[in-house]
Amino acid sequence: MAQLRGTAHERPAEDPLLLRMLATHMHCGEAMELVAEKTSPVGLPDGKNEDRILTYRCACGFSFDQRQD
Repeated sequence: MAQLRGTAHERPAEDPLLLRMLATHMHCGEAMELVAEKTSPVGLPDGKNEDRILTYRCACGFSFDQRQD
């Protein structure tokens, strides 16, 4: 493990393919379908500062939640 220290290569902080999927809602070449929408409080007990959570699903079964600020 000691030989690995200091050998990290510069990598982009963001994955361009993941960013593309999030922006276009496309996976496996198919448009993903919005299957759920809910509101989630973000730390404040009085319910202020809520975020919308959108759940998308691909025909292959892959799904992800996307937070809308």
